[in-house]
Amino acid sequence: MPISQEDNTGVITADIVSSQSLNQSDYEQLLVQLKYYLTALRAEFGAEFHIFRGDSFQIALPKAQALFKQAIAIRLFFIQQGLDVKVSLAQGQIKLSQGGLATATGEALVKAGHGLDNIKNQRLVYNNACDESFLLNIQFIDLLLGKLSRKQAQALLLYLQQDKPEHALLAEQLSTSRANVTKLLNLANYTLIDTFITLSESYTFCKET
Repeated sequence: MPISQEDNTGVITADIVSSQSLNQSDYEQLLVQLKYYLTALRAEFGAEFHIFRGDSFQIALPKAQALFKQAIAIRLFFIQQGLDVKVSLAQGQIKLSQGGLATATGEALVKAGHGLDNIKNQRLVYNNACDESFLLNIQFIDLLLGKLSRKQAQALLLYLQQDKPEHALLAEQLSTSRANVTKLLNLANYTLIDTFITLSESYTFCKET
């Protein structure tokens, strides 16, 4: 579903951490993979995206309920490659122009952008008015994601993308045993992260400002 001005849009503004440490070949390959990932997000969810300054990008999701799930998935996409990304989130109305997201306007875009500019040691922040207990949950999720290994992130990303498939199916895709997939997911605290995503989709804890 395309984004319209009336939608309560979810906005992700992100910056790749330590991208300058990559050699030119690895950096170019990363951008190719990122564009492929974001294009798939557009095809599946009607998302808009814009890559700017070389190592920063913005995503607008027409359904804000998917905001935290997709933000976590973006983190996992980078962690599985040995990298990480700072992610700043906001929700609200935006207005697209002919230039797409690159020239779009709206308070959600401003909030997410300012949140990224002001981010400190965190990798995941939310910038709308929100219940303090949920903000604390975000900090815990941020901490859990930051401790993942590449293999744990890879397994968890596939688990979330495929809507919680059987571990045996993931084992086939990862060329490993079902027991090892279960171990990787348990080490990734996948049930806690999945519970958090379910909570985030309810939006009973946040409000627009």
